[in-house]
Amino acid sequence: MPTFQPKSEFSSQLNARAGRYLSRSKTGRFAGVGQWFRSSLLFLFCAAVYSLIYVDPGPWILLISAAVLGAGIYTLVATVCHDAAHGSFATSRWVNGVCLSAGFSLVGISGKLWAERHLRLHHMYPNIAGTDIDADGSSLLRLSPSKPWRAWHRFQCWYAIFLYALVLPHLAFAEDFEHLRKARRNWPGKFSGVGPLAEFAAAKIVHICLFLVMPLFLSEHGIFLLAGYYIVFVSSASLLFVAINVGSHISEEAEFFDPDEDGTLPLDWAHHQIRTSVDWAPTSRLAIALTGGANAHCAHHLFPRFAHSHNRALSRMVIRTAREFGVKLNILAPWEVVRAHMAHLYKMSRPPRIIDGSSAGGR
Repeated sequence: MPTFQPKSEFSSQLNARAGRYLSRSKTGRFAGVGQWFRSSLLFLFCAAVYSLIYVDPGPWILLISAAVLGAGIYTLVATVCHDAAHGSFATSRWVNGVCLSAGFSLVGISGKLWAERHLRLHHMYPNIAGTDIDADGSSLLRLSPSKPWRAWHRFQCWYAIFLYALVLPHLAFAEDFEHLRKARRNWPGKFSGVGPLAEFAAAKIVHICLFLVMPLFLSEHGIFLLAGYYIVFVSSASLLFVAINVGSHISEEAEFFDPDEDGTLPLDWAHHQIRTSVDWAPTSRLAIALTGGANAHCAHHLFPRFAHSHNRALSRMVIRTAREFGVKLNILAPWEVVRAHMAHLYKMSRPPRIIDGSSAGGR
């Protein structure tokens, strides 16, 4: 795996200030009562919206409720499961595990498997070729300068939206199986045996039962309306995931790095997290509560073990420290994040320049 440069004075100052903040925090690094209360209300809201499928509100209301449910379940995963994956939603490891697996099962994804990839690959090495699961992505899209260009990438700005609408079902019913095979080979201590397989299978069964089997047998709606409901639901959740999360790294504002021949990266760990992350409204309580802190992505990457309810204070601390050390942060308006992502997508769609017989990445 690549290695970073030695820790800088900027990084040491950030850690020292985070330590002082932690010592004053009433809940430590974990979620407080307010975050638990909001999460409970959100779960009840999603349950109420889901129940509409078993009544007859009319086809258009039903399809609108599917979009609302997709947004609600995405928010539940982002605000509860993501923190649970980092061990910061609850003080109990068991409670975090239950929240992680139960929440991700709503979209058919193995929470335990997702957390392993997210923590081992994405958080350690964002925007580094061959190590970041988000930047490497699918061969249908070229998201990183290090990925080879293919002829179909020329049109990716036009078809990306359709692929983005299928991100979560593709992860659940295609990528998850491949990731399980790799996990059982690479980390047999965690993914061999009955337990991990049962958690993996349960995620698929819960999702299929809730959104395909039960509506088909217990509701009065026709199969075509139920199919439309499911498509709207998964598309809503997937598109929201892409709009809020993907632009935080896959952006013309973020940088991509390749290790040198010795596997060494040009920056220390803290500077790397900053240069590869993009924020929007990082000190907004509302934005942090709705996105699970994805809008304050820089603070989250610098302090991933903190619950997202701490990201407002941590973002203020990062901004203040960055000003003192002359470090530039990537902070955009919400609409600019989408624009910057699309600009990067377009740049990656162009054939790389040929320099001395080799391809240049286009950044």
